[in-house]
Amino acid sequence: MASQGQIISQPQPYGVEKAQYSQDMQMNQYPVIVQPGVVPPGGMMPPSSAIMQPPPNIVIPAGLPPGMAYLAGLDEVKVHQILELAEVLIGWEKNNKYDICNSQGQKFMFAKEDTDCLTRQCCGVARPFQMNITDMMGQPLMTLDRPFRCQGSALWCCWLQEMEIQSPPGVLQGTVKEIWTCWTPKYKIYNAQNECVFTVIGECCYCKCCTDVLFHVLEGEGEGGQEVGSIVKHWGGCREVFGGANDFTIQFSPNIDLMRRTLLFGATFLIDFNYFEYNRN
Repeated sequence: MASQGQIISQPQPYGVEKAQYSQDMQMNQYPVIVQPGVVPPGGMMPPSSAIMQPPPNIVIPAGLPPGMAYLAGLDEVKVHQILELAEVLIGWEKNNKYDICNSQGQKFMFAKEDTDCLTRQCCGVARPFQMNITDMMGQPLMTLDRPFRCQGSALWCCWLQEMEIQSPPGVLQGTVKEIWTCWTPKYKIYNAQNECVFTVIGECCYCKCCTDVLFHVLEGEGEGGQEVGSIVKHWGGCREVFGGANDFTIQFSPNIDLMRRTLLFGATFLIDFNYFEYNRN
């Protein structure tokens, strides 16, 4: 509830991003470096073109870290998977990495999978994983926890994919559950009170090439809810065909609060692994 949340009227700026992330950050010369909670070393301010601030008086739901505030001011978020040359050349499965950007391609978060080598090579895209999401200073914001479960198919199964969304890490904020259908991808997103806040329905032919794939986001439970957003998987051309690197855009309706934006953002990673990651082993 808003009354229990934390109000940030003036977000403090980011600092300079950590060196270990410099090789992973490829989409824009300047990351988004304004986010609550960090003051830049020496008080030096970044170039004005690099400063992106959320609207004033952002209400942060109780339990969410202040670093999530920037997400509340965006109408869309881009998820850009970083291409791994080892996967392209020799098929060696590595931990996935993603840049999280605003609509101008400026980075404000970074996601990195944490799975051991044996699990990645033996289980491929069906592997369980933890996805750690940080701000550009390396401060942890979210953890996505996907256990090992059955892959969806035309045959009925009661043990389909699920994923926990934790923010901050260790604090459960919601769950994404795959719903069985014969052909069409379908997911339900639940909050911490186990209430269904979104139903996500994809296209029947989600494996088509040379075009984008759309997932509709409907409010509440069932297919009769109002459409309040979308998840779009973009066709990546040679980068996707040979490297299996995928790009997504998450679009939010203005009336979606920060908590539900966080849950929808997290659900995108489960959709990526279920449909658009390919076994290269």
